[in-house]
Amino acid sequence: MELNKYNMKNNSKKARIDKHGLCLNEYKNNNNNAKVYYARSIGKAPEMEVSKAISMILKPMIKEENKILDVGCATGHFYRSLKKRIKKNFYYTGTDPYEIFLKKARLAWKNDKNAQFVNGNIYKLPFKKNEFDISFCSNVFIHLNDVIKPLKELIRVSKKKIIIRTVLFDVSYKIQLVYNKNWWKDTDIPAEREFDKKGNARAFSYFNILSFDYISQNIKKIEPKCKIKIIKDNFFNKKKIIKSQKNERRPLATKILGNEQISGCILQPHYFIIISK
Repeated sequence: MELNKYNMKNNSKKARIDKHGLCLNEYKNNNNNAKVYYARSIGKAPEMEVSKAISMILKPMIKEENKILDVGCATGHFYRSLKKRIKKNFYYTGTDPYEIFLKKARLAWKNDKNAQFVNGNIYKLPFKKNEFDISFCSNVFIHLNDVIKPLKELIRVSKKKIIIRTVLFDVSYKIQLVYNKNWWKDTDIPAEREFDKKGNARAFSYFNILSFDYISQNIKKIEPKCKIKIIKDNFFNKKKIIKSQKNERRPLATKILGNEQISGCILQPHYFIIISK
């Protein structure tokens, strides 16, 4: 679904928040992120540690001729990891709300007949019920104001398995990442005007942490007969994340503190939620 079909309000010339709380311009014109992800898709940059992990989790699940959905696919760099480790014939669909990523995804995989890319928003996925055997969604839920509708959508379009990677803890935290033009070029908000007179952020995206109980009980409410398995993401190579962060030099690129991943000043204990229908 095209993002401009949502009701939006302008907080600045470049910062637009949709009705779900998504900062639409967070990546809309961000060529740096698009270039980084594209380099990964075509093999000119190392794989992400998370894409390696997801491909290893999916490897025993994927069968011949399965249809796989990647929600929040960016330039399709997860597909590279899947193809590298899974030697079966499967069909991959990537969906993302940002055309800047999808254009590069289609360029990266233009000669691959098993891959396609569709503009779509996780709150209303443009697919039929049970259209895919397996769906996965990495690093998206952390940025969502409400995760109930996305959970329903992922479960709706998936026939067998859903894998979600997000940040979980014993209790939930509602966090906003607030933008200003000093460090994020895709907003024109000056640092001294980050907040309005009521204390509301003018341009932001969510950076939330969900509790184990909240996510598990809501999944069960949506799909009572499903099985849920939650696995701590300990699959990453710390040295490779540190090297990637130094080489890419992106704002808030993932770093390592002890044995945990960190973005900015926020520790991110990532987990994989595996839902079996």
